[in-house]
Amino acid sequence: MLTGVGDLGGWALEFLARTEGVDRIVTVKRSPWSGPSKSAMAMMGSVFQGHTKAFEHHQVDLADTDLMARLLDGVRPDAILHSATVQSPRRFMNADVEPARRAAIRSATFGMWLPWHLLPAVQLTEAIDKSGIETHVVNASFPDVVNAVVWKHFGHGPAAGAGNVEVCAARILRYAMETSSAPADEISVSLVGSHALLAYGPAAGVPHHFELRIAGRDVTDDHDLNTILMSWPEPINWGKADVFSLFAASAVKNVVALLGTGTTRTHVTSPFGLPGGYPAHVEGGRILPHLPDGLGLDEAVAMNEAAARWDGIDRIDSDGTVVYTAEAGTAMAELGHRCEAVTIDGLALQSERLQSVYESLTTTR
Repeated sequence: MLTGVGDLGGWALEFLARTEGVDRIVTVKRSPWSGPSKSAMAMMGSVFQGHTKAFEHHQVDLADTDLMARLLDGVRPDAILHSATVQSPRRFMNADVEPARRAAIRSATFGMWLPWHLLPAVQLTEAIDKSGIETHVVNASFPDVVNAVVWKHFGHGPAAGAGNVEVCAARILRYAMETSSAPADEISVSLVGSHALLAYGPAAGVPHHFELRIAGRDVTDDHDLNTILMSWPEPINWGKADVFSLFAASAVKNVVALLGTGTTRTHVTSPFGLPGGYPAHVEGGRILPHLPDGLGLDEAVAMNEAAARWDGIDRIDSDGTVVYTAEAGTAMAELGHRCEAVTIDGLALQSERLQSVYESLTTTR
């Protein structure tokens, strides 16, 4: 099942339509416009690769948790790829605003948009609980923080996220292949990192752990991670580039790994509620962090918790309340959005207030 068939979900739908071992795809979207068409096009496109999968679409708002629970009970999906958000922040990030406000947007960091990503994930979790089904959830909407919040609040949640550290690890692997001429099976990449590492890079001081081995030899010190992530093979403007196919590919990879029968060695973002991303093995529906020698899980988690400050997140309390850094709070206040913390109980109202700020600051280009 795909919840949200927008930019990222649409790409994921096309990838799943061509993936072996997937025989039924159910899409869910609240708006009546694009979902049915995207599902129909994926169905027809899959024929070119010889697939005859079953496709169906349902117009459902995740906010209607009772209706969503009945749908889940009827469909009983093996896995849910969740990509729904209240509103994409990309237009806001690229809007025509005066320089002072543009600086405030940068200072507020990506964490400002947390309510838009968190609310649908909370609604989906509530619907799953009401349905009583068991399923794997892969969340592609700001998983570094959202997954951790959901697990703290509900005691369970998405099995994995997508993107972020996984994108970084893929970039490192391709770099190592190109610069060393070694095949992929002779290259071992180990990276503990977060959304902030992808967005700002190691040179910004974002906590992380990196190890690169080629043919069994540790060559980490021979390569500059900041150069690899920020400028090889060319710089990527993550705010303006069409990155959704990349993150959708990561999400589909995780869905397939969780449902597969073999062992997949990979990197996974926020496995079972851990903040940030880790090297891991996926086997039999389980994700086990696979850290390099000398690095314990507690130390790796602490790195990613500290890295969250670059996204404006000071901490996540035991009930799932997200407390912003003072710097992020000040920047958001300058934009007219006064918010020191995001709470589950107040999430819908906070999302509405953020929408008002969005509408007051954006302009049509």
